[in-house]
Amino acid sequence: MQIQTHGIAALSLALVTSGAFAQDEIAPTPFDPLVWADVRVAVDSGRHMGGEEIGRTAWHTLVQSPGATWMRLEFGKDTELAQELQAAGDGAFIRITSLMDGDEQRLDAVSLAQWSHGSAHFNGDALLVELVTGGNPEPSRVRIVNVQAGQEPVREKSQCGSVDDRVFVQDNRVARIVPVGCTGWLINNDANHQFLTAGHCPAGGSMTTLHFNVPLSSSGGTIVAPAIADQYPIDSTSYQSNNGGVGADWCYFGAFPNSNTGLTAWQAYRTALDVVLPPTSTTGNQIRITGFGTDTGTANQTTQTHVGSLVSITTSSLSYNADTTGGNSGSPVIWENQGVAIGIHTHGGCTTSGGSNLGTSWNLAAPRNALTTPRGACRAMTFTPMATLPTRFAAAGGDTMDVTLASPSGAAAPAAARMLYRTEGASTWSSVNGTLVSGTTYRFTTPAFSCGSRVQYAFSARMGSTGGLCTFPSDMPRRWFTADVVTTSLVLWEDTFETSKGWTVSGTATAGAFDRNLPRGNGFQGDPTIDNDGSGQCYLTGRNAGVNVDGGTTILTSPAIDARGGFNPQITYARWFNCATGSNANQDTMTVEISGDNGASWVALETVGPTGTSSTWVRRTYAIGNYVTPGAQVRVRFTTSDIGAASVVEAAVDGVRVLADAALGWCGKEGDFDQDGTVGASDVGLMLLQWDLPGITDLDGDGATGGGDLALELLNFD
Repeated sequence: MQIQTHGIAALSLALVTSGAFAQDEIAPTPFDPLVWADVRVAVDSGRHMGGEEIGRTAWHTLVQSPGATWMRLEFGKDTELAQELQAAGDGAFIRITSLMDGDEQRLDAVSLAQWSHGSAHFNGDALLVELVTGGNPEPSRVRIVNVQAGQEPVREKSQCGSVDDRVFVQDNRVARIVPVGCTGWLINNDANHQFLTAGHCPAGGSMTTLHFNVPLSSSGGTIVAPAIADQYPIDSTSYQSNNGGVGADWCYFGAFPNSNTGLTAWQAYRTALDVVLPPTSTTGNQIRITGFGTDTGTANQTTQTHVGSLVSITTSSLSYNADTTGGNSGSPVIWENQGVAIGIHTHGGCTTSGGSNLGTSWNLAAPRNALTTPRGACRAMTFTPMATLPTRFAAAGGDTMDVTLASPSGAAAPAAARMLYRTEGASTWSSVNGTLVSGTTYRFTTPAFSCGSRVQYAFSARMGSTGGLCTFPSDMPRRWFTADVVTTSLVLWEDTFETSKGWTVSGTATAGAFDRNLPRGNGFQGDPTIDNDGSGQCYLTGRNAGVNVDGGTTILTSPAIDARGGFNPQITYARWFNCATGSNANQDTMTVEISGDNGASWVALETVGPTGTSSTWVRRTYAIGNYVTPGAQVRVRFTTSDIGAASVVEAAVDGVRVLADAALGWCGKEGDFDQDGTVGASDVGLMLLQWDLPGITDLDGDGATGGGDLALELLNFD
């Protein structure tokens, strides 16, 4: 057995900068690479046939490296795993388990290729490796050729000034890149929500894995691997980068889904950064750097952040005095005032006596252009519905949707096409497979749903069996399509807030007034990170992280709504309210009121708070007639405030609809308007009251209740 110690040396090449900066020579921010011993091994399972018992452990071995702080396995290219045939789970897979903490990874034929024939990083010095065969009778074989055994690193530290001001933060927009020891971050600017980092990271070392939800390191500073569910294999074919020094140092790259959960990082954490052009002036602008820099003890290579001043802006670079250390290479340069990224941290120019650190500005066209020509896992598939997607599904199922899928030029053909769905409020998604009908057009058929429910749905496919997962909408599960499940239905009025329908905002608040926009917060202060109905926008009290109601009251008032034309109209809406974080918590409220006289008078529907609030969307439904007359000038308004001692108040509103009974879940016989189970004289009487009017009694759908509808009603007569 041959052992060779590995470590990636820190970059030390001096680079000349433009005259815009005080220093003549600036060095790239040092890496903080993992250090390990390569242990060459020759472990071979031999060939084992499947087809007998699904889930049978055909072979196992214990791999040990005494004293290692972490371990990673490398498999030979001749390792082969029988693929799935028809049923999920009938293929072979490798199961690796840490004896230290019990964490487990499963690698099948697809995910083994995505992980480049390597494993995730495991804590401890002993791993149980098992070959589990499935229903496919083809042979499988496991060959382990190398073990990476983690060792204590040698750390280099620097900061702006005599004190390191970085503090710990939990932020799943950023990830630790190993083994090179850089920082990468999720972006909203591309279709697949992939990553940016510094160009000298792939140029100077190996980038194999992204770590999220990173735990504290050991007291000696040795990193601790996160759960296997928080590790993602990097696609080396996706790299577009340049290692050209200050103002020309960037990398755009992608990662495959997690092998255990099947989710991409975006789908798992639902948070990413918008990247925008920087401000035109430094005055009053602050910069936040968040990443996995070096430190002493348990803080080493964990998520830390610091805010400093923006010092200078050029056509390609930025400088700032936020603290960074080795391992921060690739961190987002966050414009703190707006909560968006404006560049990539790349070079250290600070010393303990002061100075400025530097990064590549989003003013530079090259990385922006790279996003328009993605490679590998960054490439997106196009989904083209052959007709308008439905907003209503039959409770019995059987609705069909034909969607044409197209991979980018040079990419593998679409595969594994699925419709994803869940009922509103459910925490998990289910799926149905698409059926290929012609070319690359797939037909998706809905299953049966509970009548009266609301279904959220989307589509997914892969570019080839090992390609990246693509979704439609592209930012699913942040956005999706919706459909009401009914036999007959009537939506009198609705607003998803994607366009302006005449809502007004008033009040005395000095900050955090209701605003129709995309949520951009990170959830740290109880703010929503996504809207409720999946359309994208909602009304919320400050779109950016850290912005909430201050200094008074903010009021959101609807336009006049016509609640006529249906029986027992009801108003439904989703609201968000949290005042349970920060100082002076649990002091404020959110009230919802309704008016039947165009706002001349108001009746309370509900008051939320001051205690018992939480960071979640809540849907409420009220029968309008129980509060006001359901006429043509119904309005609803939402009021929240921060009055008295300053506190954190976060509120939002989405998906406001006025519905007739049938749209709320009545799934009885057609024409049974009074819902007594039969079509009789009372139903005919209700139809006559609606004569010449639209609504639920318009059975033939011609826009008015008339003779044709009466004829249909009589056919249904019991």
